[in-house]
This record gives sequence, C-alpha cells and structure tokens, in this order.
Amino acid sequence: MSAPLRIVALGDSITNGVGPAGVTEADTFREILRRELSERLGSKVEVFNAGVNGDIVTLAERRLKSDVLDRRPDIVTVMFGGNEAGFYRPETQGFADTPRVPRDRFKAALTEIVDCLRAEGITVVLMTCPPMTERYWGMHLPAYRDNGINFLVKDYAQAMRDVAAEKGVELIDVYRAFQQKPGSLDYFPDGLHPDARGHRVIADRLVERLARILGDRPADPEPR
Repeated sequence: MSAPLRIVALGDSITNGVGPAGVTEADTFREILRRELSERLGSKVEVFNAGVNGDIVTLAERRLKSDVLDRRPDIVTVMFGGNEAGFYRPETQGFADTPRVPRDRFKAALTEIVDCLRAEGITVVLMTCPPMTERYWGMHLPAYRDNGINFLVKDYAQAMRDVAAEKGVELIDVYRAFQQKPGSLDYFPDGLHPDARGHRVIADRLVERLARILGDRPADPEPR
C-alpha cells in the first residue's frame, strides 16, 4: 500500500478553526480538505492541524520543526496576516498604536518559512488571511474608523502575494475569495473568524487547487 499524502496546515486561530463562530472540527477547512481530497484522489490523505490561536508568523518559526517538519509532510499550507496586521496585544489584552508585526518583518518571516520548507522538498501553499468586518470589537479604534477596517489586513495580504510570486510557490487568495463572493462577509459573526460557511469557502479553493497540483483534474485559474 502506498503511504498516505501528508498535509500540515500552519497558521493561527483561523487554521485551528474550532470554537469561534460555532465551528466544529468537522466544519474546518482542514477537515473538509482531508475528506474531499481523499475522495478526489481515491487515496488516503492526512491533514495535521498546526494552527495556534493568537499566533503570529514570527512565533510560528520557532515551532516549525516540532509542529511541521517532524511530521514529514508532503504539502504545507501557510496562512497568516490577521494577527500581525492587528493592533491587539494579547499580553496586555489591550490595543497598541502599531501593528503587532511590522510588514517588512512579516514578509521576511514568511520568506524564511518558505525557504525552510522548500529545502526539505515540501510543496508550499501560501494563503492570504480573510478580511475583517465591522463587527470586530476593536472597530472603535480611530485608525479603523479613519481608514477602514481592512486597511492593514489587505496590505499584509499583498505581502503574502508578493512572497508567493517572488518564491514561485502556490497561492490561495482567501482574502479575494471573500471580497469577490457576494454576502460572504456575513460569514464572520465576530468580525474576525469565519463560521462553517466561511470555512467552506476556504476549503473549496484549497481542494480544487491541491487536486490540480496532484494531477486529479484542472481547476479554474485563480486571479492573483
């Protein structure tokens, strides 16, 4: 018997998924990916959860070996950007006046992770984070009122796109997927975390792209 395809999903609470917005394990894009890609390929697929609530890419670098490399994956998905672009500081449970991770450091850390994974022969799929909505509890901050709730998130999503282009790796543009789907911003009850419908949107893009990469059948091209 051939070995199962091993995928690790690296990210923050959106990758972890369970809990916010009433999402169960079965609802997560990770679990949908496991079920549906297995069906598409006709073989076993394992998907490991390396999503940590509140995480940022610079902290994820420190757990890359234990949470990702030691699982010997064939494919790794990487989704970050929302926490890094935010003003919230978990250590104080309050807000600062600068993003949690500067954009240039965010991009550099992503690049380092991509380089590390590719050096191990792993296929990398970068994923932009979803947009925020005005239901977010920090919407009262002047920066959001003056510039719009996504003025930083969309910039960090662009940094993710830039790394994908510069490194020649796959990109799932989750941010644009929600922006382009009418009514889908209602899928974020707290303004940050997608509900089961939102995870379905992410999973659909991911299943189609990985099926194409793995030779199942061609998918419609996704604009960058």
